[in-house]
Amino acid sequence: MEARWSGRPIAGIRQLEQQQFRVERGENPAIEPETVIDSRLTPLVELFSSSGVKQIAGSRMTYHWSHKASLGALAFNDSGNSSRTAQETRVADSGDLVIDVQKGFELSQQSRLTQSAGTKTLSSLFETAHGSCREQR
Repeated sequence: MEARWSGRPIAGIRQLEQQQFRVERGENPAIEPETVIDSRLTPLVELFSSSGVKQIAGSRMTYHWSHKASLGALAFNDSGNSSRTAQETRVADSGDLVIDVQKGFELSQQSRLTQSAGTKTLSSLFETAHGSCREQR
């Protein structure tokens, strides 16, 4: 997993070790977990939406998801010296997963931390991963 922050990283937001997702193929294709990237934020997810798994016969599968989660009040340091007033914050995630016919996958997710009452981005994280899926029967 490759991760790039803009702004300051928020300690404890992600813990991405040994991540796994499961894909069910067939008449009713599905992805588990629905958020694909499972993290400490997953239990806080609200306003979840997805495209559902789109499978093109003999070709690739695609899946898009997005969700928001309220994180409560967070305070940030300016220049490492003075502390600003705590602000209500929320994180908005959106991601894409593509699985090709050879079972290779590409995953990307963009996370934005914003003030709940505003649109100013306090920090953002862009994560990408690629690899291959193992078929299990």
